[in-house]
Amino acid sequence: MLYRSRRVFTGFCLALLLAACAAMPSDLQVSTDYNHSYDFSGVHKVAIQPIARDTLATMMTSDEQISRINLALSAELLRRGFQVVPTNADADIFLSWKFLPPEKDEVATFDPATQQITGGTLYVNMIDPVMLQSVWRATLHSNMRNQPDTEEAAQYRQKAAQAVLADFPPDPTAG
Repeated sequence: MLYRSRRVFTGFCLALLLAACAAMPSDLQVSTDYNHSYDFSGVHKVAIQPIARDTLATMMTSDEQISRINLALSAELLRRGFQVVPTNADADIFLSWKFLPPEKDEVATFDPATQQITGGTLYVNMIDPVMLQSVWRATLHSNMRNQPDTEEAAQYRQKAAQAVLADFPPDPTAG
């Protein structure tokens, strides 16, 4: 009986561990691309751009979601030594992002109980303030399925922001 209880307990602990690993974004896949001739060495101040509400997907993104994503990106930029400035005139580069649900799942990824989009792709662009062109882009596919105001969701956003900005600025010797 004691052996069977240990097996059940061990199985339960293993299931919890697997569930925790599946919920954490350790496997976040981010792809980046950038203008290889752009000089990122002078980039120290970043201005996060407002979200354009010009598509159904961006109209469905709540003010709370926008705030949470902006906060996560700002915190990661600050952690990495950048200054987040409130006005474009003070910025060396602009950060613009867009979160889009998959087209085929646009309705399925919208949680009507919370009015939240819970899965999709996050595009983060760094835009040169003179050329007004993207010089760096990261793309992250997200499958966030829990309530946005939980500690787990906050940790997910933090890890996602770290993953998205991990290769910014790009290493000039990398290619």
